[in-house]
Amino acid sequence: MLPWTGSRMPTIGIDLGTTNSLVAILTAEGPQTLANELGEHLTPSVVAIGADGALLVGRAAKDRLVVEPDAGKAFFKRDMGTAAAYRFGGRTWTPTECSAAVLDELKRIASMHLGTPVTQAVISVPAYFHDSQRQATMQAARIAGLEVQRIINEPTAAALAFGYRQRDVEAKLLVFDLGGGTFDVTVLEMFSGVIEVKASGGDSRLGGEDYTDLLLAHVLAQHGPVAPEPAHGRLRQVVEVAKRHLAIQDAVTIPVGSREIAITREGFAALTAALTARLRPVVRRCLRDAGLAASDLDDVLLVGGASRMPMVGALIGEDLGRTANASLDPDRVVALGAAVQAALCDNHEAVQDLVLTDVAPHTLGVAVSKELSPGHHQNGFFSPIIERNTIVPCSRVESYRARDPQQDVLEIEIYQGENRLVLENSMLGKMQVKGLRAREGQKHVGEIEVRFSYDMNGILEVEVLILATGVRHARVIECRPGAMSREQIDAAVQRLRPLKLHPRDRLPNRARLERANRLYGELTGAARAALSARVDDFDAALQEQHPERIAATAAVLDSFMAHFFAGEGERQPDPDAPQGA
Repeated sequence: MLPWTGSRMPTIGIDLGTTNSLVAILTAEGPQTLANELGEHLTPSVVAIGADGALLVGRAAKDRLVVEPDAGKAFFKRDMGTAAAYRFGGRTWTPTECSAAVLDELKRIASMHLGTPVTQAVISVPAYFHDSQRQATMQAARIAGLEVQRIINEPTAAALAFGYRQRDVEAKLLVFDLGGGTFDVTVLEMFSGVIEVKASGGDSRLGGEDYTDLLLAHVLAQHGPVAPEPAHGRLRQVVEVAKRHLAIQDAVTIPVGSREIAITREGFAALTAALTARLRPVVRRCLRDAGLAASDLDDVLLVGGASRMPMVGALIGEDLGRTANASLDPDRVVALGAAVQAALCDNHEAVQDLVLTDVAPHTLGVAVSKELSPGHHQNGFFSPIIERNTIVPCSRVESYRARDPQQDVLEIEIYQGENRLVLENSMLGKMQVKGLRAREGQKHVGEIEVRFSYDMNGILEVEVLILATGVRHARVIECRPGAMSREQIDAAVQRLRPLKLHPRDRLPNRARLERANRLYGELTGAARAALSARVDDFDAALQEQHPERIAATAAVLDSFMAHFFAGEGERQPDPDAPQGA
C-alpha cells in the first residue's frame, strides 16, 4: 500500500484502453502504475456476466469470454459516443456503461493502494477522439464516481511521461501510438520543461485488434468453418497468441481442430499490408501540419502494444529513416503520463516546472450555403472556424448572414472534419437561433457572429451573437449519438452500485476460477481430471473461508495452470523498469 498523507485526495491518472487499461499515480520515485491483487498492472478492458450472474471486470471477464463469447463485451471503446448497444446478462449495455465498470475497477485498485477513497482522475483518450467520444468518456467516469479533472490525448500523455525525466532535453519528437483499437500520431517539441504539441492526427478505428481480425479471417478461410460458439472465442485467443509470437519469431503454427496452419512473419505482413498502409498518410499529414520534415525529428517514440509488430518498425524505418525509440514501456507510458498530468492538476511540487500545451485534433466549423452562380445557392459546404492543430484552449469567431432578410429562425449545424462538404464530415450537433427577422431601423439585418470555444478536455462551446439585437445564444454541444441524459446517468449509477464485482471472495479467487473454467474446456483426459481435482480443492477452501487453506490450494492451482498459459506471450509491465531514460 502507498498510504496517502496529503491534505486532499489525490488525482489519479487512467489510461482507458481498447484492449487493456491502467491506473497510475505520481510518487516520490516518479509516476508508477498500480497492480491489482493478482499483481497485474494491465486490466483487460472487458466486462462480462459470470455463470452465477455476477458482474466480472478485467481478467476474469476476459477468460469468461473465451469460454462464452456472448457473456459480455470487449473492445467497446471503439463504440464510445455512438448509439451502439450490447445484450448480455439479461439486459442491454451501452459502451459508456461498460467503460464505467472498467473505470470503477481502476478506481478500486487505486483506493486499495492509497488507503483512501479516490474521486478525481485524469483520463487519456486517443488524440483523434471527437467531441461525442470525449463526452461519453466523461459520462462513464461520472457513473464510476469519478470527477474528471482533465481529458488528455494519449500521445501527449506519452510525451509528458518522457518529458518528466528528460526536462533538460531539447528535441523534436514524433509519438507513434498504435494501440488495440486506435492509431494516433503527435509531433511535439520539448525545451526547458515545456512540451509543446505541434500537430496531431490519427484514425480512431485502426489498431492491433484489426490485425488479429484479419489473421483470424485468414485462418478460417484456410480451414473452413469451425463450430461457432464457444470454439470461435477460443480460436480468436489462439490467433491473438500467434500474433504476439510473430513479433519475436519468424513463423508460427496455429492449431485449428485436427489441423495446423502455418503463417510466417512475412506472410502476416503481406496479409495485413493494406492495414499498415493506412498508417503512412497519417504520419505524413501530421509532419506536414507541423511544418517539419522527417529529417527534422530527433526521435520517434513508440506507444501502444501493437507498435511492437515488426511491420510498424519497418514502416518507421522506411518513412522516417530511423529506428523507433522503445525505451518507454509502450503498454504503460500513457498511464504514467496521465499520472504526471494528474499531479499538474493537483499543483504537485514535483511538476511545477513542467508546462504542457496541446492542440485541437480536428477542424471545427458550421454548414453554409454558397452562391455558385447568380441567384443559385447550394447547401452543404463546410466553413471552418477552428482549424485543426490550433493550440488549445482557444476561441475563434466568424461572421455569417442569413440568405433571406425576413428569415427569423436559423438552424446552425456544427461539424468536425477536413472535407469541404459537410456530408463527408461528422455532425456534432445543431443549434436553433430565433429573432433574426428585420425590424425597422435595424442595422446588420440577418447577420450573426458564431464563436467556438474549445478547451483542454476537447469540449466545444458554441456562442451565437445576433448583431442586430445584441442577443446571445450559447450552449455546450449536447446533440450527440449515444449521449446519456442526467437521468440515464443516475440510473446507471444505481444499477452498478449494488453489484458485487467479485462475489467469490476476493478478486484473485474469482479470476482463478474463470481461468480454470476456460482451461478445463481446452484440456482432455488426465490433464482435465488433474485440473478438476485442484479446482475442487480450491473451491472447497473458498466455501470453508479458511484463509490458510485458500492460499495453499490457490498456489497449487496457479502452479498447475501456469504451465498451460506460459506460451500465450501476454506481457505485464515491469514496474521496476526505467522510464523515460
